[in-house]
Amino acid sequence: MEKKIKIVALLLLVVACITDLRAQSAVEALQLTDNDLVGSARFVSMGGAFTSLGGDISSLSQNPAGIGVYSSNEVVTTLTLAPQSTQVNNLPGNSASNKTRVHFDNLGFVGTFQFKDLPLENINIGAAYNSRKSFSRNYHVNYASLNGSLSNAIAGLCTENPNDLLVANDAYNNGAQWLDILAYDNFLTKYSNGGYEGLYTNGSTSGNAYLDVRESGYNNEYTFNFGGNIANRVFFGIGVGIIDLHYDMEAEYGESLTGTQGELESGTSLYPIIQSDYSLYNNLTFDGTGANFKAGLIVYLTDFWRIGAAIHTPTYYSIRRVAYGDILNDYVYTQSGSKSDYSYSSTPVSRAHFSLRTPLKFMVGTSYTIGYKAIVSADYEFTAYSSMNLRDVDGYEQTYAEDNDDISTYLKNNHTVRVGAEYRITSNWSARLGYSFASSPVSKEWLDNDEYVPTAGTVTNYALGRTKNIYSGGLGYHIRHIFVDLAYQHSRVSQEVMAYSAIPEQKIPGSESARLITKNNNIILTFGVKF
Repeated sequence: MEKKIKIVALLLLVVACITDLRAQSAVEALQLTDNDLVGSARFVSMGGAFTSLGGDISSLSQNPAGIGVYSSNEVVTTLTLAPQSTQVNNLPGNSASNKTRVHFDNLGFVGTFQFKDLPLENINIGAAYNSRKSFSRNYHVNYASLNGSLSNAIAGLCTENPNDLLVANDAYNNGAQWLDILAYDNFLTKYSNGGYEGLYTNGSTSGNAYLDVRESGYNNEYTFNFGGNIANRVFFGIGVGIIDLHYDMEAEYGESLTGTQGELESGTSLYPIIQSDYSLYNNLTFDGTGANFKAGLIVYLTDFWRIGAAIHTPTYYSIRRVAYGDILNDYVYTQSGSKSDYSYSSTPVSRAHFSLRTPLKFMVGTSYTIGYKAIVSADYEFTAYSSMNLRDVDGYEQTYAEDNDDISTYLKNNHTVRVGAEYRITSNWSARLGYSFASSPVSKEWLDNDEYVPTAGTVTNYALGRTKNIYSGGLGYHIRHIFVDLAYQHSRVSQEVMAYSAIPEQKIPGSESARLITKNNNIILTFGVKF
């Protein structure tokens, strides 16, 4: 490690900045558009089923017609204590990673302007900050035994190019990819008989591996809403959302292999590499801003039964991607006996600027009041992930044609169901329960590793979501103009994590699929004042 640090310090003095026009993938686009069920304590404790309810600061980001339900001014803020656990539950030898964060989830204001003797009862305006997603997570995967190697997967992709680009000088300017260059320069692949080969050979190579991933970042929305109330029967609203996006990832994948088939070239001689301990390190950052538009209605069908609907346009993002990767290889080769050495090389810092159009969303909901003591509500939300689109900074789709094909082919529409209930215990106290379920937006072919999953740049690891289950409950207390709400939320998100993808067409296996379970046990406190 000391050798690596010294070399990194030297290379940072001479590193160049490059522009990579193909530095994006469908997997990354999906990751950046994923949202959590976040908001005020009342909103969360009722499962987020507020499409037909409104009257909550978090509903401004869901159904903007919710602002029309307000009959008084309000200032509100929310604090969350968020313990998190991540664990691989299908591979032996893996332990859970735990971390706890404290953060603000929203801050907002609603102003009401009332009218007399008009069908239009009031006009309301509001502004709010609402957290939509925290990317903060660490996880580690141990692979006790291997049935293949990342080096073979890289070699398989090299073989798709008929030209011997890597052996030639100035490989990058001749069209080679940086991952291929790093692997070849560090003896993970070799050129033989018109093609490339990796380190792993069935029957003679064995070893183990690990994947270590550290993520951080956020997706926050600043929303500005306008709405009103017609005869206490129809509530309408429109809203504009400004999104602030930041995502960081550090990932390291390493293999310890014996009985390898690598080769060390020294002068005109080739020496067999019989053992290799190498690691691929990646650092990836996204920074973006986006904007969207929302519109919605809430209608009382009777004094006790209401329905609601809202539509969200896609969010149009401008995103900058900065990435860096390197490979360090400690190896043993034979030359009049066994000798050890190491190699290291890195990419320049890659910078890309692109546009991302997120999915269109549509939601409907209904709620019923039971005897002025209880409310039950239910929502359905449709998200068209297959309609996402990538473009370069000049607006051309052709730059990301393959990635957009992957999006339309392997991502599918997502379905979310939310249910909630509230019961008024006394005139001051209320109890709440909620549940939310979201289906996977990823096709079976990618989840089951039946198709190659492209990634961008030198990043090979990825996580594909299966389902989300969220359970919640809470209490509310209000006295005069002050209210305090407390909620507990337990979420369970299941994902398939791969260190690298299989290449089924070439019968090259990927890493073992790790079933990653991320559990959050959030404690949410909201404080508000009505006036």
